[in-house]
Amino acid sequence: MDSFTGFREKDFSIAVRGTHWRHRRALGGELRRGLRKVYGRHYETWGVPGSNSIHIARRAEYHFPPKPPQAHLFVSASPSALQWGLLIHGSGEHWDRFRFRLTYDPAVLAMIVHLLSVYPLTLTDMTTSLGGALGGCWRFEKDALTWREACTLPSASILNDIPFRISELPADGSVQLALFTEVAPEKAIRWGETAAERLLPILLALIPLYEMCVGGMQV
Repeated sequence: MDSFTGFREKDFSIAVRGTHWRHRRALGGELRRGLRKVYGRHYETWGVPGSNSIHIARRAEYHFPPKPPQAHLFVSASPSALQWGLLIHGSGEHWDRFRFRLTYDPAVLAMIVHLLSVYPLTLTDMTTSLGGALGGCWRFEKDALTWREACTLPSASILNDIPFRISELPADGSVQLALFTEVAPEKAIRWGETAAERLLPILLALIPLYEMCVGGMQV
């Protein structure tokens, strides 16, 4: 297999067959090398069977083939966007730990708000484009935390609104809480062979929050 030279148009098709970018000799491998420069051999990448996406996780906390619920970092390509960030399934040990710490450890909320303020991230339930069970999404806009009802109608938000709304979510696996960003496929294609270096800053910045979900390593 040739080395990764950039995304191609067919990488953003609905069909997974024929895509090349997920492989460890392509973008998956470049992301793994970038992660391991910071975190050693603890982190691994997996091309997800039947899905046009890569999962990234600490090897000790991830089961492959992926069996939800488990938290992981991800990169996902679709006809509408390239998305990357952190995803926490709404049930299981990782979800319970995340919600407990969000409620009782101020450092978790502080980290989420810091990430939202520094990077072009969205916090929402990805099960629908309107915010799933959350009913909307949070972003930082004009230097202020903003809640978008149904991910469209903006209003000012207070920090404590985040743990309050998340505490009300069902713990039945129907939620896919994600802190992520996205770009249009055309922009990702223009990145060429610099794609990994474009993706890594946000993925690396999200790892401390991921570790708060799964426990273990001190980062």
